[in-house]
Amino acid sequence: MDNKRIASELNRVAKSLVAEEVASIAGEYENFTGDISWKRNHAKVKNATFELTNRGIIWRDGIWFGGSWEDGIWYDGVWYRGHWWGGTWKGGTWKEGFWEDGFWEDGTWEYGTWKRGIWANGTWWNGIWGGGIWENGNWWGGTWYKGTWEAGDWGTGTWRKGTWESGVWKKGFWQDGVWEDGIWNGGDWWGGKDKKGIKHDRDDSPDKW
Repeated sequence: MDNKRIASELNRVAKSLVAEEVASIAGEYENFTGDISWKRNHAKVKNATFELTNRGIIWRDGIWFGGSWEDGIWYDGVWYRGHWWGGTWKGGTWKEGFWEDGFWEDGTWEYGTWKRGIWANGTWWNGIWGGGIWENGNWWGGTWYKGTWEAGDWGTGTWRKGTWESGVWKKGFWQDGVWEDGIWNGGDWWGGKDKKGIKHDRDDSPDKW
């Protein structure tokens, strides 16, 4: 075999080894690209820095593609699709996926489905909120199904659009959207519609209907 063919074969083998690289042993990984297979956590990742521990994954940075996250702490990075079953999200960007439960401390949510859990702070751009407790942050659009909106300093955010189906509104600025049902306990209503499509101007909040 000549040198050119040897080099080509070595390159092919190297690529196959990289493609099949799997993080499946406890410890720290830096700038890792490949698959994670740790307890009930699995996904494809790129340029990722993280640690596999008995308490779950300690995620520092990188890109997560699909799969399933069981438990751990997410500090920063980008989430593309997949199921989040539990743990703490401290920062980063959620592109799309399913949030089953856990604690969201801060970060940016672009799209996806939230089933339950606690949202403490951050920016929600779009998607479906299925239940849980929202404590603070910015809501930009989507559909709210149920749960409790606790409070929040809405000098830093406004409900701009979307549908509120049920739950408790205690404080904040409502700018536009559809209020179908729920309890309005206070806040600033700037205008919106009820479930029949009737427009309600400022000072005509849901508690007056």
